[in-house]
Amino acid sequence: MMSNRSKEKQVGTATDGGSPGGCQTAVPPVGAAGQVPDFALVLERGGNGTAVLALTGELDLYRAPEIEDALAEATGRESGGDRRPPALDGHSADDGQFPGEEVRHLTVDLRSVTFIDSTTLALLLAASRRQQARGAELSVLVGPQTPMTAFEVTGIDRLLAISRDEDG
Repeated sequence: MMSNRSKEKQVGTATDGGSPGGCQTAVPPVGAAGQVPDFALVLERGGNGTAVLALTGELDLYRAPEIEDALAEATGRESGGDRRPPALDGHSADDGQFPGEEVRHLTVDLRSVTFIDSTTLALLLAASRRQQARGAELSVLVGPQTPMTAFEVTGIDRLLAISRDEDG
């Protein structure tokens, strides 16, 4: 059961609230049936030390800072490597959006991704190594339409725990 708190960011639309660097709850735009937005991310935390970061659309150099921030937030770290100081009430001292519970298993859902470049692969690999260094896990969920060429050509598919959802 995915929980209590989630974040979604729809970039490049009026639904993102216009706040630089902040994730606002957004509803993906309704377009042509089955049309995937250019980019969106949703971070959901479970109450049992799990989190799911679902990414949609094109993951490239332009989107890398937002992806890096979401990965850092999912693992309880500020981008740039500093851990957030917990507040006495168990919420992070900076924004109070998520409980201070450590994420032991992070799933990065790429089933709705249409493009992925080496910048995003490097971010995933770095996040996976950070998780491993603290005895935690990062897994990547892909579907039939997930572009896997970049993973395979670079060999990163052998370095990440990748699960395939053939139903997509």
